[in-house]
Amino acid sequence: MVTPLSPAARRQIIAFDPADPDAVSVTAFCKSMKISRRSFYTIRARHMEESQGALHPRSSAPHNTQRKYDETVTRVLLEARADLKSDGWDYGPMSIRFEIAVNERVGPPIPSVSTIARLLRAAGAVEANPKKRPKSSYIRFQRDQAMAMWQIDAFEYRLHDRAKTKVTIYQVIDDATRKDVGTAVFADHENSVDAMAVMKACIGAFGAPHEVLSDNQAAFNQLRQGRVGPMEQYLASQGTLAISGRQYHPQTQGKNERSHRTLHRYLEAHQPTSLEAVHERIAVYREHYNHRRPHQSLPPRTTPQQTWELIDHAAPKPPLDPAVLEHKAAEYRKRRLRLNQILRQAESPPRAKWLEAARPSQEEPVEASGPQLITVTRDNPAVFFQGYRIGPPAKFANRQYYRTVSDDQLAYWCAEEGELVVAIPLPIVAFSGAKRYLNSYNIQGAWLNEPTPNWIKKHREATQKFQQTEPIKEPTQ
Repeated sequence: MVTPLSPAARRQIIAFDPADPDAVSVTAFCKSMKISRRSFYTIRARHMEESQGALHPRSSAPHNTQRKYDETVTRVLLEARADLKSDGWDYGPMSIRFEIAVNERVGPPIPSVSTIARLLRAAGAVEANPKKRPKSSYIRFQRDQAMAMWQIDAFEYRLHDRAKTKVTIYQVIDDATRKDVGTAVFADHENSVDAMAVMKACIGAFGAPHEVLSDNQAAFNQLRQGRVGPMEQYLASQGTLAISGRQYHPQTQGKNERSHRTLHRYLEAHQPTSLEAVHERIAVYREHYNHRRPHQSLPPRTTPQQTWELIDHAAPKPPLDPAVLEHKAAEYRKRRLRLNQILRQAESPPRAKWLEAARPSQEEPVEASGPQLITVTRDNPAVFFQGYRIGPPAKFANRQYYRTVSDDQLAYWCAEEGELVVAIPLPIVAFSGAKRYLNSYNIQGAWLNEPTPNWIKKHREATQKFQQTEPIKEPTQ
């Protein structure tokens, strides 16, 4: 706590005359009084307005005293939280504050978000989530105009009937306003026909955006596979460019991925048993989501529909030349052909600079082999080499890889992107707790493309073990 200046010190400040020929500078005077220039001029300005009132510090008491909320307010907050939770909506402090304000459950002034959080915490109604990243750590990006970009994605949902029938729900979100411009459910698995039907309905209702972002599923975008799909052709005819995020990186479509969770939780709260029931629930969801529910990512806590009406809309564009799509597809096709040509020649892939030198071995050198196409599944997330099972992280499952073996390196390349994803020095030196099974993080000098934080931690621990002791096993044959 800062100690206020005494009346005597304030009187010296007021009496000081900088224009006196014998006076020191204002900076020197402030230094001698151990005050800042800002304090000096603030006190003199108060003296001009309040005269002798400047000799005394102003009260530090808040202008508005803290309001004491009784148990009635806490009970209302808990009831509103329970209602939102049972209906499948977000039930955090922001959502609760909006709910009690709309329904006038609490008279003015309405408790602030921080006050609601404090009261809920005191009542033991806060679900702790210590592993959740703070919002300040995220790098946000979004378009400045509505209709500049849409995001489309789909997810599977199981009905609450006896057969647990699977249906597919498609969602289309405007990137700038978070408005749900189209959500629909279909009985079939994800496919381009249903995706086209959803997109045509959205464009018919709101017009065509500049871009449509999706993942690399064949139902939405086939450019990275070296061909132009029906969705890309249709969007180009409407003046829209189909773009896709990096493969195996769903964070690019984060807004749509997050909306899946909101819709899924809402449906689970009502447990629809038929396709028609899901249709009805989606209609209620879209009305609430777009018009009634304030979105926490839209300052100042407006609804998606309000933001849609307030910000500028991107003007429509003329149809795109089909040659643009053919050129993009050709570039991806060349990349795949270039990778296949390198693999057919059985050239040794370049070693990464960080790989440590392999330990000397008395065994015979490993014979280089040509590329082999392998598939890693989630049921069996491992690759095999010389009789050993090597376990990479689970995120590498359900993909195809080309395996190459040179004199000093075992490498796995993504069959679709052509990127090096796993590199292991030969001969393999590793710690192993089970017979003939090796975790990739326990292999000396192993490298992964975009490793998980847990893999990095365990690999660092294994590296320290290698520096301190001899390995338990040297799996060579």
